[in-house]
Amino acid sequence: MSQEQPRPGQATLAGALIIGGSVFVVLAAWQRISTLHTLEVQEELERFITEPMTGDLGISVDTLATLIRVLCLIGAGAATASMILGVQVFKRSASARIALTVLSPLLFVGGLTAAGFLAPMVLAGIALLWLQPTRDWYAGRPWIQRYEERRAARLAGLRPPGAPGSPGTRGGTPAEPTQSSTPATPATPATPATPAMPPAPPAPGLAHPPHAAPWPAPVPPATGQRPRRGDRPQALLLACVLTWLTSGLVLAVLAVVAAVVPAQSEELYAEMQRQQPQMMKESQLGEQDLVAVLFVFIGGLAVWALTAAALAGLAFAGHNWARIALAISGAGAAVVALALSLGAWPLVVLVAVAAGTIWLLVRPEVGHWYSGR
Repeated sequence: MSQEQPRPGQATLAGALIIGGSVFVVLAAWQRISTLHTLEVQEELERFITEPMTGDLGISVDTLATLIRVLCLIGAGAATASMILGVQVFKRSASARIALTVLSPLLFVGGLTAAGFLAPMVLAGIALLWLQPTRDWYAGRPWIQRYEERRAARLAGLRPPGAPGSPGTRGGTPAEPTQSSTPATPATPATPATPAMPPAPPAPGLAHPPHAAPWPAPVPPATGQRPRRGDRPQALLLACVLTWLTSGLVLAVLAVVAAVVPAQSEELYAEMQRQQPQMMKESQLGEQDLVAVLFVFIGGLAVWALTAAALAGLAFAGHNWARIALAISGAGAAVVALALSLGAWPLVVLVAVAAGTIWLLVRPEVGHWYSGR
């Protein structure tokens, strides 16, 4: 891609809308979650499920509150990932633009639950990334010239035929006829012109005539080699090490929990009935069903930790897409850990580690190292 073309103002506006809107969506989502247990919100939800259009759904207030909580978490996770990808927009990252487009349905569904007027702002910024002149800028085309050509064509189409500057005018004024209707005055006799001499042939030693343009300079053949990158940044190394250590710690804790769950299934079932009686009654989960659900949850977290470790290895090897995917994974892990920390405060440490890893992955020196491939 050509680096001579500056970033269009439309791309700057798109990045600002994505980052700013995502920040407000995250804050609104957590504010919405923190107020779900209040009396005012409970009465609002109760009125909602008793309305004519929603009264036949057969859902309770607790179920609706749980659904809103899940959608807010989805919107907050997608918005957190959008904040990271919005920084990559300013660096003309095509993979970030694709990832933002993929996240747009989650932003729409989750963001409307938290703040209906903020999620469309992020979606508008994502849409601007696919419009001109940002689309030409991403493709490496000379967007300034193409923008001026389109602008001139639009202006020419708006002008009437006789207006200055229209195709039927010359030099801003109406074109004059080529022949005059007044009689021409007799011309004075002109002196005989000297016969033109034929041009001299080019000298034998010249490859082209003197009056012709010189031949273009020969282009050196491509060697097929990419410019060498410098040493791997310390920020990238630290981010990968933090990911590997955290993934290993999570896998070890999950293994211990998986070993303890069968022996403590009766106590876990009694605790769930005490804390969530309505949910357990509606779901009709038995003790064995609860154990099966916990094992599925543990397996999903284990696969997530292994995937994060693999992405860290690929990012360490120099794959930029793996770095972006790892940053998105870290954002999702931070959201999940923050949600779980409401009941287990030590998980706040995982939130801090995930935030630090994301910050290291988006450092300028890390981005420059990847762009030097």
